Amino acid sequence: MSRQHRERTLIDGFLLLDKPAGVSSNNVLQQVRRLYDAEKAGHTGSLDPFATGLLPICFGQATKLGGFLLESDKRYQAQVLLGAQTTTGDPEGEVIATSDASSVTREQIEAALLNLTGEIEQIPPMYSAIKQAGRHLYELAREGVEVDRAPRRVTIHELKLLDVDASGFSFEVFCSKGTYIRTLGEDLAALLGQRAHLIGLRRMETGPFKQVKMVTMADLHACNFNVERLNGLLMPLSAALGDWRRLDVDDFDAARLRRGLECGPYLQAEPGEVIVYGSHGLACSIAEVKANLRVGSKRWIGPEPSEEMLAATFSPRRQ
Repeated sequence: MSRQHRERTLIDGFLLLDKPAGVSSNNVLQQVRRLYDAEKAGHTGSLDPFATGLLPICFGQATKLGGFLLESDKRYQAQVLLGAQTTTGDPEGEVIATSDASSVTREQIEAALLNLTGEIEQIPPMYSAIKQAGRHLYELAREGVEVDRAPRRVTIHELKLLDVDASGFSFEVFCSKGTYIRTLGEDLAALLGQRAHLIGLRRMETGPFKQVKMVTMADLHACNFNVERLNGLLMPLSAALGDWRRLDVDDFDAARLRRGLECGPYLQAEPGEVIVYGSHGLACSIAEVKANLRVGSKRWIGPEPSEEMLAATFSPRRQ
């Protein structure tokens, strides 16, 4: 069926996409954006082109939560091929070193996993998006230039062995933001006296999205540009807010927050970040409860208050 033209509209929500292998996260994002005719769209953290798995796509108001979700912990499953190291740490690079992995045992691999659990330091790979002297490291790497990189501290919350075979092993890791799984695979191999690279990588969870059913590109195309069917695949903003503390406010205080003004104090609240909900039960702001229990907005994520309510915030509050 040919696609019918329709006015591009704002769509709010998350699409929990199962990213296919062999394509960049941005390429997939643009494909999905065109399917939805979305005015505003983004994602919550890139996956390598060869990787698959959970890539939350944000639409409309959900894009305001993207930056916060980037800070979230993530869970991956990875497959390591022992005996060959590549320039990129994955199947897309050229082999630069080899080793004989025929004597590696399950017990040795399990011991190596224990040594890389907890807070560790990683040296970012050259094939990464980190900038140095104004240029992405991957740009320098493609020119054959290698530069010193400062180690970064990351946290490996869980690291467990899944399977071992004649070619290598697979593992599952639950880790903090900024962890390079390709580097983790190489570091595990180094503890075994081996060279290695990843031949499989799949993201299973990110932030609040745990054990979720993912939507494939085939699922999207099967909707045949039917708006109702496409929208039926979206998750609401509230799906990303389950782990946050909640604070309910009335319309007056919601409007104050929208204007960048503080409200409160809220004696029942505890200092720290909260999601503020307005009188209609909709999330409207990522906010911070301060030590004096007054509340200030960090990011407005809700619908716009009425002009009358906004104007009322300049007047003393009626009791």
